[in-house]
Amino acid sequence: MENFLVLEGKQVQLPSGVFAGVEKYSCYPGGQLEGLRLSERNMLVTHAGELVPAYNETPRRKVKHSVEFYPGGTVRSVALEEQQEIQTPLGEFPAELVTFYESGELKRFFPLDGKLSGFWSEEDERALAIPLTFDLPFARFTAVISGIGLYENGSIRSLTLFPRERITVRTQYGMIATRIGFSLYPDGLLASLEPAEPVALKTPIGRLLAFDSNAIGINADTSSLTFARSGTVTGLITEQNRIAVQTPDGQLRMFRPVERISPIDDDETIIVGLTLAFDADNVTITESGLEPQTFSLSSCGFTITEDASNPFSCSPSACANCSLCG
Repeated sequence: MENFLVLEGKQVQLPSGVFAGVEKYSCYPGGQLEGLRLSERNMLVTHAGELVPAYNETPRRKVKHSVEFYPGGTVRSVALEEQQEIQTPLGEFPAELVTFYESGELKRFFPLDGKLSGFWSEEDERALAIPLTFDLPFARFTAVISGIGLYENGSIRSLTLFPRERITVRTQYGMIATRIGFSLYPDGLLASLEPAEPVALKTPIGRLLAFDSNAIGINADTSSLTFARSGTVTGLITEQNRIAVQTPDGQLRMFRPVERISPIDDDETIIVGLTLAFDADNVTITESGLEPQTFSLSSCGFTITEDASNPFSCSPSACANCSLCG
């Protein structure tokens, strides 16, 4: 059922107000307004402050809706005309794109929203970035940020770093160099992070090297190294370890990282690591292309070795400079 009215003079009326200079609009299958593209200056009053949606096209920005809506008519996202300071539960931050929960609370904001292309490079985008400083219980750092996700209560859900940015995060396993970003529980405790390099961790089955070279940095809501609220590891990806499991009936199950053709370049290969998840008395191991298998921690035996076929694995000649075995 339609929740808007198209007026004369490129205007669209919603229960919340009228948008002028509407160049294009789209609808959900049910007829509700999904999004608008604008060619005139409008202003939206939101929980993030007074926002000016984009109304000019530039080669740097992707052509998309200036404002998007939920089927119920509330604002879902706003692409801003230019970077402006917005109000967040964390204070004022610069943003070019903001998204909202259906309740109107701020969901995610992005300091920059450029489109990478032959015209506009990652370095061009970085040159516009303003490094931001954060002081959290587990990390104090200044870095270029791609985006910050919030829970509906206003606490940080995740913080995503700009490509090639690195920070250090404190865990009960020590300081861990982190790329892409990290996520938090609603109460502010560390939930996950993406290691910037292989890191040795004690787990319920033994010492593993946690690292995922294939991690994608779209956002840091879920990363490969996960923690319980207590700080203990609940999951990781290892590209450098083989795992042998002896079951109570005497069977021996072998798991190892797998080499695959790169989805980007057929002439290259990548290593797809083992994914492990721990709960109270079980570990679930997933090898690429196979079904997950769950084993009892108390009744099975586990042997961990390094995968000699993995180019990231240690070699005797590298031992003198290796910090992973300390």
